[in-house]
Amino acid sequence: MKNNVRLVFENIETGKKEIINLHNTECTAGKNSLASRMVGAEKGQVTYFAVGTGDTSGGNAPDVSDTALVDELIRKQISVRSSTGNTANFRVFFNTSEANGTLTEIGLFGDDASITPDSGTLFARAAINKTKTNAETLTIDWSLDVN
Repeated sequence: MKNNVRLVFENIETGKKEIINLHNTECTAGKNSLASRMVGAEKGQVTYFAVGTGDTSGGNAPDVSDTALVDELIRKQISVRSSTGNTANFRVFFNTSEANGTLTEIGLFGDDASITPDSGTLFARAAINKTKTNAETLTIDWSLDVN
């Protein structure tokens, strides 16, 4: 899998947008889940985005062995999903009252994931460094290319 993430922070007062593009780490647990789905298991469905505020330096940097974020702040169900060829696309929108703080990590979760932090399978994770305020919305578009 190749993973690409686009975060759009939009200030609702000024209309100014800040766009952050990332390439992130695909996690072994997510790959295993997709392989299980291919042979008929009830796995492999991506359902939630999560953002966190955990330390992503040193041993906490995104790694293929990750199964959770370091410090999950909020999780939200994916609002839009589609696929084109070998690419699955996911989108979520956080309003001005959600996900505020210094965001340092994001993750894509599925299988038995729920609104409960640290639940489900982590498919991919990335480090960021951006403070989101209550004057901003955040839209995250995440693409998974299966190669």
